Amino acid sequence: MATLKEIIQREVNPFDSVTFRTGNFWTENNKSTVATVESIHQSAINQVQNTLEYVIKDNRTRSILLTGDSGCGKSYLLSRLKKTLNDRAFFVYIEPCLVNDYIWQHTLRHTVDGLMHVPEGEQDSQLLLWLKGLSAYKDGGIKKKLLGAKNHFVRELRSIYPAGIYQPKDFFTVLYALTNPDLYFSACDWLRGNCISKEELKLLGVGSVIDTEEAAKGIIANFGRISTDNKPIVLCFDQVELSAKSADGSLDLSPVFNINTAFHNNNLKNFLVIISIVRHTWMKCQKTIPLSDLARINNQKIILKQISLEQVKALWASRLHLISKYLIIHLTSTLNLV
Repeated sequence: MATLKEIIQREVNPFDSVTFRTGNFWTENNKSTVATVESIHQSAINQVQNTLEYVIKDNRTRSILLTGDSGCGKSYLLSRLKKTLNDRAFFVYIEPCLVNDYIWQHTLRHTVDGLMHVPEGEQDSQLLLWLKGLSAYKDGGIKKKLLGAKNHFVRELRSIYPAGIYQPKDFFTVLYALTNPDLYFSACDWLRGNCISKEELKLLGVGSVIDTEEAAKGIIANFGRISTDNKPIVLCFDQVELSAKSADGSLDLSPVFNINTAFHNNNLKNFLVIISIVRHTWMKCQKTIPLSDLARINNQKIILKQISLEQVKALWASRLHLISKYLIIHLTSTLNLV
């Protein structure tokens, strides 16, 4: 039987601020999210859910600005949203970009990274579920083409989407490659904008890699232009206050908000963009953001408040629950032995 010390050591430390600090919701330890109190920020979750419902209904991209004091639970909220709504949308976590000259490539890489994760209860990655959710893929004819030659598949998709697709032949060819287990990771690397070998390019059937801002923007746009009747993609730009600084040392938030504007101006479908930022930083820096970008984000704001004392008590009780359970089992077993 494990000793009392061993039981305590193998469980999550409920008093360690690092243990329960949330970040990328696809890479965090599942034990770090065990402490969930439903009432915390529930109204904010309801707001996001209502907005997501509108995207699901009409496929029109929408944006939410999420602000609050440092430590109020913005990243925690994003994790809750993914856990609660992942059956209704695909979730992508985008960490701060440290080089604004590569903001589109940064966004594309994290988008594909997020889509490569397998949601709870599913066998396929979000990326494959997204592909299979396309109205074109659901069509019986496309499924038959998928079993046939690659060229038939690509031609069929090009006939369905005759215009507005960036590098359509290469893009549809790579979508075809995603369905081949032997080519899946090479196809993902191409979509991410990774530098892949000439041999991999030949196996995929494409001529070049995605290595410019224009190309990255085009591939992201492709996801939005062919996603009607599919589940939305939720892009979570977290902690943008840690983004790159200008030459004079000031924080430059314009690139992130410019991306959001591009989603709207280019009429990209089926996205929900959530931008999370510390409220103090937002109040200080919003004057530096072009009015055209502000107009695309100010229509819906969620301001998180500090949680109540009762919610703090409930949170601690939740964190202590597992250790308490094991302690009771240990003590009961010890008394029975006596």
